[in-house]
This record gives sequence, C-alpha cells and structure tokens, in this order.
Amino acid sequence: MATAFLYLATFVGATLLSLALVPLVREYAQRKEIHDNPGGHKSHTKPVPYLGGVAMVVAFSIAMFVGVFLRRSAVIDGRQINLTIGNLFAQGDGLLRELMVVLGLAITFSIMGLIDDLRGLSPWLRFIVGVGLATALVAYGVQLDSPLPLAADFVVAVIWILGITNAFNLLDNIDGLAAGVAAMASTAFFFIAVMNDQQYSALLAIGLAGAMLGFLRSNFHPATIYMGDAGSLFIGFMMAYLGLKMRTTVSEIPQLFAPLLVLGVALLDTVIVVVSRIRRGVSPFTGGQAHLSHRLRRLGLSVPRSVSTLLLASAALCILAIGLSEATAGVGYWILGAALATGALTTVLLTTKVARVESGLAGNVTPLRRDVG
Repeated sequence: MATAFLYLATFVGATLLSLALVPLVREYAQRKEIHDNPGGHKSHTKPVPYLGGVAMVVAFSIAMFVGVFLRRSAVIDGRQINLTIGNLFAQGDGLLRELMVVLGLAITFSIMGLIDDLRGLSPWLRFIVGVGLATALVAYGVQLDSPLPLAADFVVAVIWILGITNAFNLLDNIDGLAAGVAAMASTAFFFIAVMNDQQYSALLAIGLAGAMLGFLRSNFHPATIYMGDAGSLFIGFMMAYLGLKMRTTVSEIPQLFAPLLVLGVALLDTVIVVVSRIRRGVSPFTGGQAHLSHRLRRLGLSVPRSVSTLLLASAALCILAIGLSEATAGVGYWILGAALATGALTTVLLTTKVARVESGLAGNVTPLRRDVG
C-alpha cells in the first residue's frame, strides 16, 4: 500500500491508542493504589499513579502489528483498499518474525520493570536479566555494522543496548522528559530510515513516536501518571534497537555516530550522573538528584523550562544527526566536533557548584519530581 499512508495511519493509530489507554490505566492504578509514593530521595510531594508505561507498550504493540499487517496485506486500488490475509504469513523478509522477537524481548524488559515498580528487584538481578536480553537480540542478528571484527561488533552492540536502555531509565526523572526525548529520537530515526529506504525501521520509529506523544498529554508537568520502569526500560530497549538498525547510503566513519547524536541528551545525562555518583563514593545504582534536569532546576529554571531546555537540545542534536547521516566524511567530522564541543561546554556549566549541590544541601530548592535512577 502507499507508504506515506501507512506511516500516517500507524502514527495516528499509536497516538490515539495511547491517548485512550493512559486514562484507563491511570484509573486502574488509582483504584488499586499503585502509586509512586514520595519519600527518600524522591522529590514529589504526593502519590502519583504508575503504569503509564503499560499503556504505551500496549498501544505501540497493537499499532505495530496492525501496521505490519497493512504493509504486507493491503493494496490501495483507486479509492478501495483490498486486504489479503494470507500475505501476512507468506515467506519473505522475516519482518514479522523479527518484530515478534524484538517486541518479546522489549516486553520482557518492561515486565521486569513493572515487577521492580511494584515489588522491587535487586540491581544485580536487573543487570543479569538485561545482559541476557541484550545478548539474545544481538545473537538473533541485530548487530552493529562497523569496520570492527565481528566479535567486537557483538560486544559493542550488547553494551549499547544495555547502556541506552538504562539511560532512558535514568532519564525518567522529571515530568515529560524521557517520553519527550524518546518522541524526538523516534522521529529522527524515522526520517533517517525514510531517507535510506528502510521502511520497516521507519514504521517502528513512527509508531513509537505516536505512542510517546499520546502518553505525553498526561505526563507533562504537572504529571498525572508516570511511566515507571515498565515504560522507561521498554522505550530504552526500542531506542537501542532502532539505533542498531540504522543504515545510511553514505558509508563513512562519522555516520556510525549518528545514533549517539540522536540519543545525546540521554547519554549525557547518564554519564554525568554515573560519574557524579562514583566521585562521591555512591553506587551508580543508587537514586539521587544529580541529573541534568535537577541541575537546571538548581540554576533557577522551573520544571517546564528545564524540560523545554533539554527537549530543545534533543531536537537540535536530532537535526544534526539527520544531517550527519547524509554528510560526507569531512562535513561529518565537523558536525561531530561541534556536538562534542557543545556537550563539553554544557557539562562544565551543569557541574558548577550551584548546579551540582545535592537536594539535601540545596536549601530553598523547589521540589521537582521523583528520581527513579
């Protein structure tokens, strides 16, 4: 069927499903008292329902299966749409099989996050399960395509999946940030995939963007529902998958770094948080308020402005990544240099004494939201 229509239908379908499911899940969470309660290092002052991630996962999964069905079974003839059910299961490129594998692994990550939300899990158990799921995806054939030896590509791909998945888990620390960054990153992956004729990757990316957009209506400040680990681990895994699937027509070294730019805000947040905790002798698995959003708040920005600043930065990096994906080597290195310089300056600004004071010493800092990292 017409590719543009397919993308539009998938995006609209995922958005509407997410918009419809989030309120239902919120009501269920409130009725069952499944809340993120304040206390400890968390900075929100009243219970907020969890389970928003469950709504996103369901909305995205349904939209993807419908999208794949339309892609393989629908033909537009004038004003008529003809469906051929048998085509869905016909021998071909193995998309349906890969979609089931990827969604199965991502949903397993989400279920682990949901159990952690509800009952709590050991960080080491989460790590071991994460390594197993990442290794399974790479062993299936979703690997890095680089000049490195195959064994090195395998290891780097596993590390990439674990790193990005947990980066989004850490990024979910203030209203609207993780879902907003994921929506922008998905959109960037969509454009890169379209420009390089990767129709299935484009379909997944635009569907994920729609699911994020529908959730954001209830997650922007003041949030009425949180995605929880069930949502952040799922979208992190899908972001890592899309990054590995990205291919470009320009085969130059700089193009390998385009996914890093797309996900630059999440990666910078993770690096700053982990380094900060290690320097203070604190476990990286321990929650705290050393994130980019918290540092911007301590510089005097409100919650909406802190989130908007980081989303604008994410949008700028996504635009650079789209340009990088089609740039020659010479131009690509300039783009990477500019991005690295900007990241370094941002790190200097956000690690000043004022921006890095921990919440317990911050005096009159306005409460933010909880930090699930």
